[in-house]
Amino acid sequence: MMAVNRAMAGRKLAGARPLETGSAARIGGTNPVKTHTLGTEVFAVFDRADKGGIWMLQFIWGKKDFRIYLSRRGSAPAALGAAVLHSAAAGEVEVGRLQYLYNFEWWDFVKVADHGLAREKVQFRRERQRRYVDLPKDFYDIAVDLACREFGLERKDREVKLAG
Repeated sequence: MMAVNRAMAGRKLAGARPLETGSAARIGGTNPVKTHTLGTEVFAVFDRADKGGIWMLQFIWGKKDFRIYLSRRGSAPAALGAAVLHSAAAGEVEVGRLQYLYNFEWWDFVKVADHGLAREKVQFRRERQRRYVDLPKDFYDIAVDLACREFGLERKDREVKLAG
């Protein structure tokens, strides 16, 4: 068995490339994927869009996909939480939706259902169904912070910044 491992170590697999790391790693050689580290958690941003005053950021944590939507602040109160962001070009921006992808369907953020020391259970809803997902502590704030970093926004509703 040792001889087989030594023989395999000297061979190069056909088509194998060294793994790229850092803030612009490429998956499959196509679009660059940016990674952000907040505390001990690593998040990979793989899609972002800015369409007529609505910003969308899609990111991965572990094996879970998420999307956050931001829009210009109107006269109505924010749909989710109280996250108010500011941009010199767009003015005040608020979080419209935070979504989780499960079985090829997007589920909408409802609330944090249970708090722990390092994790929290977050409730997502799709039509009449509910789903609870175990996520890092302060996940909503992490998602907002990722959107701020990607779109060059500044958060106005809180003084303390997340580590990272």
